[in-house]
Amino acid sequence: MRRLPIFFVIDVSESMVGENILQVSKGMDAMVRTLRADPYALESVYLSIIVFAGKASVLTQLVELTRFSMPRLPVGSGTSLGAALSAVMAQIDECVVKGNATSKGDWKPIVYLFTDGKPTDNASPPIERWKREYARKASLVAVGIGPYASLSVLASMTENAFHLKNERQEDFFVFVKWLSQSISSQSQSVVDVERGSRINLAKFDDTVLQKVGDVTRSSELDEDFVILTGKCESKKLPYVIRYRRLPPSNVLKKLIRGESNTYEIEGGFALENDYFSLSDDRPNVQTISSEALGGQTSCPHCGTSTGVAVCSCSGIHCLKKNEATCPWCNTKAVYEFSGSGFDVNRARG
Repeated sequence: MRRLPIFFVIDVSESMVGENILQVSKGMDAMVRTLRADPYALESVYLSIIVFAGKASVLTQLVELTRFSMPRLPVGSGTSLGAALSAVMAQIDECVVKGNATSKGDWKPIVYLFTDGKPTDNASPPIERWKREYARKASLVAVGIGPYASLSVLASMTENAFHLKNERQEDFFVFVKWLSQSISSQSQSVVDVERGSRINLAKFDDTVLQKVGDVTRSSELDEDFVILTGKCESKKLPYVIRYRRLPPSNVLKKLIRGESNTYEIEGGFALENDYFSLSDDRPNVQTISSEALGGQTSCPHCGTSTGVAVCSCSGIHCLKKNEATCPWCNTKAVYEFSGSGFDVNRARG
């Protein structure tokens, strides 16, 4: 039996934590239920899940649709798009059966890549390698989620680059319906694709999903968000606090009122220790003044009201009492409230 390999490459950086990751997980479950009702998809579709943050990781190797189970999506620091592309190219080489004189091998694989941010690694070499070595033997559909996705970078990778403009739940499920229909349609028309035609995508609602195109460079830090990575003093588990950049008009209003913050808090999110296994290992010395950050949050693990205390080692953690032991370096110290702004380390986003 000839398989139709489909790879989902999912951004699990800190900016995806919370509602975005929940929507992706629920959407994938809904898509799988829909595909299992399609006899063509049941016969040919095989699915794989690859996630990326500062690093990329294969969560699910290619498995037939009937046996697929959506894994828990972890979170990491960074948005290494280049690492994600390298991982999927390696999986295509390793898992896709090539044709030969006696066997036709698998159908042309499809890659669906989802991200809501900007690359924090040098993605140019993997992108060029993809276009040079893989673009003809695999189809790539890249989807930027929300207002801060780097659409120009995605469009430089593939002619099938799309923008999911809103992050509302109803829009996301319209998108999932489109995705399910596209895969079903593809499973019915693989012979045409094998002959060299373009990927057979379903018609999309352009009030929810738009096709895009542009080319630009990536940066090493996603400036649309400020992410602070902390550890719970008592549970020793990581969490992130996420701030979103304010529109220029809002910043101007704040300056007129004498306020200096240019980012506004979105919330704190509890993580597990696998956060570190997916995070970018490169030293990151980027800091931001606390005065640029508007709003506070409690520790999402233990509920302590002070979620941002900074140790002399620069580690961020929650603080129950003035005297505490830093969960990063195990130094015991007495903490004092700062009446003025101070620099705090930020994650890559």
